[in-house]
Formats: sequence, structure tokens, C-alpha cells
Amino acid sequence: MACSEIDMLSDESLEEDIYSDSSDFYVAIKPQGGGIDSLAEFDLTTAAYKVEERNNGSKYPVDIIMRVDMTIKDVAKRHVLPFLPAKSLMKFRAVSKEWNQWITSPLLAYNQSSTFQKLSGYFYQRLENKDDPPIFLSLHRSANGVPSPSLGFLPKDVKVLSPSSGLLLCQGKDSYYVCNPATKHWKKLPSPQYYHGSDPAVALAFDPQFNIESFYRVVAAVPVLDDPVVCFEIYCSESDSWRCSPSDCLELENTSLAGGGSYMKGVAYWWNTSSNEVLAFDVKNEIPAVLHLPIMQSGQRGALTQIGDEVCFVTAYNDGGSVFVIDIYGGVDMGLKRSVSVNLGSKKPRTQVLGIPKEECCEVLPCTDSDTVVIHTDTTIYFYHLREQKVETLQSPGRVDTDKRFLPYINSLVMVHNSGE
Repeated sequence: MACSEIDMLSDESLEEDIYSDSSDFYVAIKPQGGGIDSLAEFDLTTAAYKVEERNNGSKYPVDIIMRVDMTIKDVAKRHVLPFLPAKSLMKFRAVSKEWNQWITSPLLAYNQSSTFQKLSGYFYQRLENKDDPPIFLSLHRSANGVPSPSLGFLPKDVKVLSPSSGLLLCQGKDSYYVCNPATKHWKKLPSPQYYHGSDPAVALAFDPQFNIESFYRVVAAVPVLDDPVVCFEIYCSESDSWRCSPSDCLELENTSLAGGGSYMKGVAYWWNTSSNEVLAFDVKNEIPAVLHLPIMQSGQRGALTQIGDEVCFVTAYNDGGSVFVIDIYGGVDMGLKRSVSVNLGSKKPRTQVLGIPKEECCEVLPCTDSDTVVIHTDTTIYFYHLREQKVETLQSPGRVDTDKRFLPYINSLVMVHNSGE
């Protein structure tokens, strides 16, 4: 089993002059409305390429036919760059004027946000101390950084709530903000109609596929005072407004929801740890549902994460010595689907992981990579790749405790329209 060390990132190293030009993102393409179906109405100006076939002449856009004179640089620019993280792309702007123009184009921003979906790191923040800013922990210092790990470009101190495919939902004193930490673009959302609370149950829903206009939604699960009912308020970036969903949830035993939710495969999730229930909400069809999680051992803490094509609940515990056991639950009934025993190279007895006071414990962190389970201990974060049975490590930012919120982040060029700077 191979082990490799991943550098810890506390990254302020991105060149400000490169990121200061990110306003160019809004120049090349201006949407005419209607989403991907109106792609033909976009001003995608390309040169014509003339092909002579005997007596017939045909004209095709330069990007549609194969060019025999295409160089390796051209191939890399068109077919490799969309697979790279945002920080690496910003560095490549210095290659040439042509590369700079392509990398700052909205078309590449769309291609890259649709293609690059690898975990880049975590934003984490202590919840009880409101003065503590968020901190970014990167998997690779040189490739996945952000120019302001504390999100200092936002107008007020914020609490990080929910990530989604490169975007981040934050809460200020009296406002929500959606931002892209890689480009420092952000948008202040209008005030909702309902009161969402100081630690609201909200989830950011953004699907980059077939979404060239980068539309997104914010879903708030709002408990009704003195009633066992949860209603939903939805912000739509298309209309820049909030509206109340006609759907309510009546099945939750405990409606005291708090904290940011997650969004996977078209569904928003909020986990109520006190009752071991998960509130799910199909964002497109606006259908709520309740999932019941398995009862965990004392001290265990799991996470909802995607394994393969399915949203699963994953837990982990130390089974003695350096062996950890990973349990993966899935399906409508959240039954045990897989149990994996893996040697992570740790020398800790089982009692330390089960939450004995003053001893180290562990937790599973959510992850955007569908083949990876992330285990956080007091000293190390382990990335276990299920298919390859490989372990990678990252230095832990501190002891495991319930007061810290970890949000998985993807280093993306996705655009935030009508943004502030």
C-alpha cells in the first residue's frame, strides 16, 4: 500500500496582479437569456475554416473540424486546460497573449467548471467563536490555492455555510453571499422573506453541466415555529429573488435544523445529528424526503458523501493498532453496503477513537471525489482511495471537535454574474 505526503496549504501565494485581471471574464460572452438552449444566441465569434472537397466548398467553425496543422500547444490549450485547477490556469496566462485571452474567456470558465471536479481542499471554521475567519486547507500548495484563504475580499466577516462545484455560500451579519474563492468574485443576495436564524439550514445548489450561464439556487429549510413542519424558501439566480416552495416536510421527528447543508446529484441534504435523520430535498422537482441513518457507536461521527454514483453515509473507527474500519451505508434504507478494513499506519488503540475523554478521536469528512473516503484525526487527515487501495495524508489543522465545520472545495473558474469586487 503506497503512502504519499500531500503538502498543507495556508496559501496567500497567488499573484494579485494575475487575479486582478479576472474582470475580463465578462467580456467575451454575454448571455441573451434562456440557458443552454439559447447557446446559438451567444456571441461566440470564431474564425471560419474553409475545406475544399473536389468541386464543393464547405465552411465550418475552426473548433469543429480537425486541423492538420494543429500544434501540441494548440491541443493543450483546447483539450488539456479544462482539466486543470483554477490556480494552475491563472499561472498559464503568462504563456502568451493568445493563452491569456483563452484562459480569461467565459467559454473556458464553463468548460473548466464542467470538467474539473476533483477535491482541491477544505474551508474550515470554528463555529462558536464568531471572530475566527474561515481558513483554507489545500491538498496541493502550487496547484489548488486561493488568493484569500480567509475570504477577506468579502465586505464583512462571514461564516461559511455550503459549497457547490467551486462556489461557496457564506453568511454575513444580515446577508448571504455567494462567491468564487479562486477569482474573488462574489454576489450579495437579496434578503429572504422568512427569518432563517443565526446558523441557518441552507444549501447551495449549482450544477455546472449544461449550465453556461452559471445559474444556481440556494435552498433554505425553515422550521415553522411551534409546529412540526419544515417549509422551504428558494433563491434563484435567474430571477435574483426568493420564493416559497409549495412543498412542506411533515415527517421529521426533530425539526430543529441548523448549519449549512450539502448538495449532491440534484438533492440538498441536512443532517440532524440529534435524531439521526437526514432531510433531503429534490431541488428541481421540489420534493422533500426523510432518510434515517444507522445508529452509530458512542463517539463515532460520519458524513454524507458520494461513493460511486450513490449518495452514502460513511463512518470510520479504529479497530486496534493501525487498522481503521470504514463502513459505507447506502440505499433508501441506508443499509450497510460495504465494510473496509485498512491500515493507515497509525498506532492508536481503539479506545482513543471511540471518544474517551482527553484522547484522540476521528471523524469522516465529506468529499467530492466519488472514490475517496477522508478520515480526520487529531494529527493527520487520511485520504483512502477505495479502488486503488491507496492512502495519502495531509497534516491536520488541529484536534477533532464538533465545533469545527469542514466544507469540501473545488478550485474552479466558474463565473459569478452581477458580482461585486
